[in-house]
Amino acid sequence: MWGGSMKIALAQFNPVIGDFEGNVQRIISRIQSARELGCDLVVFPELSLIGYPPYDLLIQKDFIESCQKALEDLLPHTKGIGVLVGGVAAIEGSEKLFNSAFLLEDGKIIGQVNKNVLDDLDYIDDSRYFQEDKGTHCLEFRGLKLGVIISGDLWMDSKGSCIKYCPEDIFMKLYDQSPAMFINMAASPYHYTKQKMRADLASCMADKYHIPLLFVNQVGANDELIFDGSSMVFDSKGQLILHGKSFEEDIIVFDSNQNYNPIEEVREDISWIYKGLVLGMRDYFHKSGFKKALLGISGGIDSALVACIAAEALGRENVLGVSMPSRYSSEHSKNDARKLAENLGIEYREIPLEPFFREYIRAFNGTDQTLGDLAEENIQARIRASILMFISNREGKMLVCCSNKSEIAVGYSTLYGDSCGALAVIGDVLKTQVYELCRYINREKEIIPENILIKAPSAELRPNQKDEDSLPPYSVLDDILQMYIEENAPVIDMERKGYERQTIFRILNMIDRAEYKRRQLPPVLKITSKAFGLSRRMPIVQRFKWSE
Repeated sequence: MWGGSMKIALAQFNPVIGDFEGNVQRIISRIQSARELGCDLVVFPELSLIGYPPYDLLIQKDFIESCQKALEDLLPHTKGIGVLVGGVAAIEGSEKLFNSAFLLEDGKIIGQVNKNVLDDLDYIDDSRYFQEDKGTHCLEFRGLKLGVIISGDLWMDSKGSCIKYCPEDIFMKLYDQSPAMFINMAASPYHYTKQKMRADLASCMADKYHIPLLFVNQVGANDELIFDGSSMVFDSKGQLILHGKSFEEDIIVFDSNQNYNPIEEVREDISWIYKGLVLGMRDYFHKSGFKKALLGISGGIDSALVACIAAEALGRENVLGVSMPSRYSSEHSKNDARKLAENLGIEYREIPLEPFFREYIRAFNGTDQTLGDLAEENIQARIRASILMFISNREGKMLVCCSNKSEIAVGYSTLYGDSCGALAVIGDVLKTQVYELCRYINREKEIIPENILIKAPSAELRPNQKDEDSLPPYSVLDDILQMYIEENAPVIDMERKGYERQTIFRILNMIDRAEYKRRQLPPVLKITSKAFGLSRRMPIVQRFKWSE
C-alpha cells in the first residue's frame, strides 16, 4: 500500500480559545520549524485554529467568521509545505457546523474531511454544535492517500473498551481506499491512566490494518480540562516508534524512509498528575491574564500541596501564602506553615484570626464565651476567606481554593470559607492521593515539612479537632468515593470489598446531600475520569436516599 516517501511533523501546541490572531502566529511558527526540518507535511490537533473546547462560542456568527478568516490568513504561509489544521466549516441550510480538518498547500485549500463520530462525553457536548459527516474519504497529498481521522473517531471508554463501533467502520472504510497511513488529529483531555488507553487502541488499529498510525494531540489547559499532548506514532505492526513530550509543546517528525526501532511504552505514574495540575494552574492564570496567586496556608497538607503547585506553575516570586492562626491552631501548624513558605521561597504573611473572631463572638453571644457550635467553626473559615479576598482585590492576586476531592465529595468544607477562590486546584485529587503527591514532591529533599505528612488531618476549628471525628478513615472514604463517583459501581461491589453497608450508605448519602455546595465551587481542574463540575450532573433537590 505504501506508494512513496514522506516526512511528517506532528505539532502538539497550546492554543488559546478564541485567540485567532495568536493561534495563527503560533501555527505559522511551527510551520516554519517543520519547513526547516525538511518536512513535507505538518499536522496540528483538532480545532487547532480555535482551541478546544470552545463551547457556545460556536453559536456566535462573528466567532465562526473569525475562524474562517484565520484559515485564510494561514494560506500565504503554506508555500512548499502541506499543512493539516483543524477548524470548522459552515453547513448550508443548517445552524450546525462540521468539525473539520483542512489540508493546505501553496496558498490553497486542497482537501477537507469532517468528523464522523461526535464526542458526547460528560464534559463535551459536540452534538450541540456539530453535525456528523457520514462520508468517509482519504485526502490526496503528493501522490499519497492519507486516512485522516478527527479525535473521537478513534476512542474508547474509561474502562478501555470501544464506545461505538463507528470507529471500526471508519477505519475499514478508509482501509478500503488503500491509505498510506492513518492520521488522528485529536484534542483529547487527559485523566490519569488515559495515556495507556489511547496507546492500546491506536496500536490495535495500526496492527489490525497493517498501516502506520500517527496521533497528534493538543497540549495545555482550557478552564477545567487539561491536555497532555503525548503525541505518538505506531508502525504497521502496532509498535510505538515515536512519542512526544507530555504536558509540554513539542514537534515530533516521522520519516517514512527511516527504519525505527520500537520504543518502550510510556508509563504513567503520580508525576503525571502533578505535572497536569501544574500545567492546568499555569494556563488558567496566564490565559486569564493573571500572574500572581494567593492562598491561605494553614500548616495542613492540602494547602501545602497547592502552594507547591503554585510555586512551580507561576514562579515562587508570584505566590503569596497567608497564615491566619486562630485560638485553636497548634504551634506546630503555625511553624509548619512558616517553614513551608521558607522552603518554597514564596512570600509569607501571618495575620492572626483572634481579633476578628472575638468581635463576632461578642456580637452574637453577648459575651466572650464561645458556644462551640458549627456556626462558630464556620465563621472562622469565612473570616479567613474575607481576609484573603481583601488582599486579592487590593493587590491583584488571584485566590485559589485548596479543598480536595474527598472534602468536596462529602461537603466537609465551609461555603464562602475554605471553598472560596477562582480555581479549585486539587478539587479532583482524593485525600490519599494528596499524600502521595506530597511524597513525590519530597522525593529528593524535604520541601513540605515532614510533620505535615505525619500529623492527623484537622481543620483546627475547635479544640483537639480531627477530620476522622466527622468522617470515616480516608482510606475507606476514598475507596468508596472512587467506586461510586468514577466507576459508578453498585453497592454490592463495595460490600464485596469488605465494607459494611452502614458505612457505605453513610458515605453515599453525604455525597448526595452535598450537591448544593458543589454547585457553588470554583472550577475544578480535571485529573480523573470523573471530576466534579462538567463531568457529573446530579440534581440538588431530590429525595432518593441510600438505606436498607
